[in-house]
Amino acid sequence: MSGPLVLGLDVGTSSVKALVLDGDGAVRECRSAEHALVRGGSGGAGAVEAEPEGWWDAARRAIASLETPPSAFEAVGLTGNMSSVVLIDGNGAVLRPAPLLADARGGEQLAALDATLLAELADGSRNPVNVLSPLGTLLWLREHEPATLAAARSWLSAKDFLRLRLTGTVASDPTDAHNALVHDPVTRRWRADLIARAGLDPAIFPPLRDAAEIGGSVTEAAARATGLAPGTPVAVGAADMAAAAIGAGATDGGALTISLGTSVTIIAALGDEPFEPAWHGKLTYHPLPLGAGGYALASLLTGGLALNWLRTLAGERAELPADLIPDPDDELVFVPQLAGTGTPDFEPRMRGSLLGLTPHTRAPEIAGALFEAIAFELAGVARLLGAERVTQVRATGGGANVDSWVQVIADVLEQPVETVAHPDVSAIGAALLARRAI
Repeated sequence: MSGPLVLGLDVGTSSVKALVLDGDGAVRECRSAEHALVRGGSGGAGAVEAEPEGWWDAARRAIASLETPPSAFEAVGLTGNMSSVVLIDGNGAVLRPAPLLADARGGEQLAALDATLLAELADGSRNPVNVLSPLGTLLWLREHEPATLAAARSWLSAKDFLRLRLTGTVASDPTDAHNALVHDPVTRRWRADLIARAGLDPAIFPPLRDAAEIGGSVTEAAARATGLAPGTPVAVGAADMAAAAIGAGATDGGALTISLGTSVTIIAALGDEPFEPAWHGKLTYHPLPLGAGGYALASLLTGGLALNWLRTLAGERAELPADLIPDPDDELVFVPQLAGTGTPDFEPRMRGSLLGLTPHTRAPEIAGALFEAIAFELAGVARLLGAERVTQVRATGGGANVDSWVQVIADVLEQPVETVAHPDVSAIGAALLARRAI
């Protein structure tokens, strides 16, 4: 084998995945263990929270389910969902359940910030100031749970908490930090001035290191809990979307990674190209590790969700067209906004529609209309980016297994679409970061 055997751990919103990458860069196996959200949350309407110790338990169970002996790994890499906020005290104990990306609290606190500060946050981060940011969560905690926030030594993202349990070290990286809106994408450091002006203590913002650096080594206690060898290096790790770009091999400028899940996520690698002013409010900006510049992120709220809806209507065995050739004269049109719009309009009140039905319309024809509609939504994102910027397209996720859907996307984009062999690209990216770290 040409390289070390490494482990990638991916903390998702419902499970933790453990992926084994062998010395030739092939996925040897991948296992997952589920964890649950906190029912009802811990503090008012809009709360969406998880118990961080549940992530740690799921990680241990996922590792234990592997056929590969944990002691065989030469390094561990980490990734996880962005915008989680884990508050820990000076002993590393969790102070409360962790609000997640979907947690809707913090909007009022963000809106109450000084208008000049709001403008600086948006301009500096190149992103909208909204409740998707950990900053809103921290401001909500300052107002509603000040004693808890005052007791915190630090706040961590999901993958950073897992590293804390593995190594005992507190740190984060720019790919996770940037969502907090107080991170400078040029210097890749916290903006302590903006943090203080927002009314928060800069001391609770963790030290930042590059995702591919060694972020510590497995402690004796963690070794007993996981079976990993004591002293095994653990990479700092990256946020899930950045790790996905790495795992899909799509970090060079011009690469477009399309994740065809329940929703559709589009990662557009920018390299050192600037984030255009016209994209503000329509796309979000995020840094990549390894000096690869940054990426623009777009999201469509309807992807596989539409197929799930169709199967609910037509039955689980609804036939999907295996070799679909779009007919430009076909009057069947699907408007795919079943759950509102994503990029570029972000209109939650929008709803879907199916037009041009006849007595002869069957599930395969409707499926074809779904494929076309979402493909044209993707083409809209490509136009927003600029067609000349898109030089390579790769598809991953469950929908990438539907050959006819991938072909329709290629036809509409007028560009070949390469299917990534293994769907768990974020976990692959975490494993590749582990290899890079050593």
